[in-house]
Amino acid sequence: HKRAIPEGELMVSEAEIKAYRQDGVTVLRNVIDPKWIEFLRVAVEKALVFAGPHAEIYTKPEDPGLFFNDFYMYQRIPEFREFAFNGPCGEIAGRLMGSSQIDLFNDHLFVKEPGTPDSRVPWHQDQPYCAVKGRQFCSTWVPLDPVPQETTVEYILGSHLWERWFAPFDAMRDGAAHGSQEFERIPDFEAERENHNIASWTLEPGDCLAFHALIVHQGMANPTSTTRRRAVIGRFLGDDATYAEREPRCEFPHNPPPLENGEPLRNAPEDFPHVWP
Repeated sequence: HKRAIPEGELMVSEAEIKAYRQDGVTVLRNVIDPKWIEFLRVAVEKALVFAGPHAEIYTKPEDPGLFFNDFYMYQRIPEFREFAFNGPCGEIAGRLMGSSQIDLFNDHLFVKEPGTPDSRVPWHQDQPYCAVKGRQFCSTWVPLDPVPQETTVEYILGSHLWERWFAPFDAMRDGAAHGSQEFERIPDFEAERENHNIASWTLEPGDCLAFHALIVHQGMANPTSTTRRRAVIGRFLGDDATYAEREPRCEFPHNPPPLENGEPLRNAPEDFPHVWP
């Protein structure tokens, strides 16, 4: 089932572009070369040993598994940098968003080892965590292990078009409520599942989920006893992405860029490097 991509041919189909724009998410099969998968598996082991300053571990020492989160790996680990700059995800984001060029906002690593039944990431949107205004803000989610139904990501289709922004949750870290007056509190989507069009996919290494930063989604836990769930996320900025100063300040980027409110993020290439074309 390897997808053949002749020289010069789009790696993203019209159907995938339509799904991304209408639903807010699409799955692309067999777009990540096996060599990249092996490359990233090595990189993940480095990240687990040489964790970054913003790494977060949500499990406790007495828990059977490990739920590990890290960001900005491309700034420290050569393999992640190579994938972010020269892998296919920047082009995937550019084709889906219809952007003339793509800049990297950040990269993000999820590792849910076997035996982490409490590692569910509740319903949320990504963009309220980020100092980004604009519609062209896309994430790619690349699994390094098979992802069965019980450990996959679920999406509420079309929710990126609601014109609603939900406050970030900090409960996984300290239980605190977010202080924003700008965003509304997120409803209990889990309790009203039947009212929404919820989609998810089983995945294999080589597949890639691509989704809009405003789509409502949740990451399932890993209750399995043997299967690792490693995923590398890239967040990519398109032509209309500008810097948004908010109160309280957004979690990402951790270091404020040298930009005025409303200024294009690509005006700070040291912070948001150009990756495509």
